[in-house]
Amino acid sequence: SVIIDSPYAVVRILSGYILAALFLPMVLLGLHHGLIPIYAVQLEQLGGVSLFPVLAMAGAGQVGAAIAIYIKARKVKNERMQSIIAGGLPAGILGIGEPLIYGVTLPLGKPFITAGLGAGFGGAFVMLAGVTAGAWGPSGLVAIPLMQSGMKMLYYFLGILISYIGGYIITSLVIKSSEIENA
Repeated sequence: SVIIDSPYAVVRILSGYILAALFLPMVLLGLHHGLIPIYAVQLEQLGGVSLFPVLAMAGAGQVGAAIAIYIKARKVKNERMQSIIAGGLPAGILGIGEPLIYGVTLPLGKPFITAGLGAGFGGAFVMLAGVTAGAWGPSGLVAIPLMQSGMKMLYYFLGILISYIGGYIITSLVIKSSEIENA
């Protein structure tokens, strides 16, 4: 609560970035379910869950990374990678990140990291905007109605867009087409 509810914007921005950027490894290991008690405590004591919207940005960063990889795969005519991404992308947009984790970003290595780094920007924005949810569930676009007000829904959506763009840009800059050619 010290970093999440800090009166200092810099602390909230940094904590939002770090939390969102480091969340994908927790999902990878299934540890993200261990945060449910924290969500419940936040909801009971604070009247809203601020941690869930921030962590939900990790999946959005991965969607952006997958789009960048898809574009590079088209360029090098890697139809297998295009097919995997096309199959996992709808689930990722709807908040289920595992198909993209296990099918795309983790096997390639670097995109798993760049997705988290891109997600951090959305996490920082959502934390700074004070987005809170009245419940938790899947992340992605389906979580928009879980946010506590119209403005918080808008800020959550903007955070998703920021994470998509961040994941896309960082992955595009780091991953070379040659790395995708035979992946």
